[in-house]
Amino acid sequence: MFYWFSFYILWVVSKIFCPITVEGYENLPKQDGFIIASNHSSNADPILVGLAAKRKVSYMAKDSLFKNKILGFILKLVNTFPVKRDTADIRSIREALRRLKTGSPLLLFPEGTRGKSDSGKNIKSGIGMLATRSGVMVVPTKIIGSERVLPPGAKFLRRHPVKIIFGNPFSYSKEDDYEQVSSQIMAAVKSL
Repeated sequence: MFYWFSFYILWVVSKIFCPITVEGYENLPKQDGFIIASNHSSNADPILVGLAAKRKVSYMAKDSLFKNKILGFILKLVNTFPVKRDTADIRSIREALRRLKTGSPLLLFPEGTRGKSDSGKNIKSGIGMLATRSGVMVVPTKIIGSERVLPPGAKFLRRHPVKIIFGNPFSYSKEDDYEQVSSQIMAAVKSL
């Protein structure tokens, strides 16, 4: 219930500060779990993609955000679970696979952290592993303009339109190489 309450409050805020244009909404599976693989340039990105998807999305966030008990509690209420970065966090992997299996879309950022998508950041192989092990559809997604709404270090929102493009979905088999799959997914995101 809190998820949808937050969704509608944030939807109203987005209309004021960052009107969202969505392209390719028809590419999102309507019932099954799937992975939304997106570029990441702003702290607003998870919220904006969640609003554009119009489904109850699961989010993976760095575990340091959960150290603040109030923020951690709120994050859990909006379908977010922690991941230890730069490690093989088995607990988070299991939770991600469980959510995908139960039909929840899962938002992932292949680059792992914020920045320009053309900045040469290392692509994390975790997304390749989740894509191959789960067998669910992967929807490459590009967010354009969010870095103007909430730039790194900004404390307040700035008014700027945002465009979100959902590309054609695809899937992988368990035999596919994690590293290659991760690179292919990020290439698909960049091509949008």
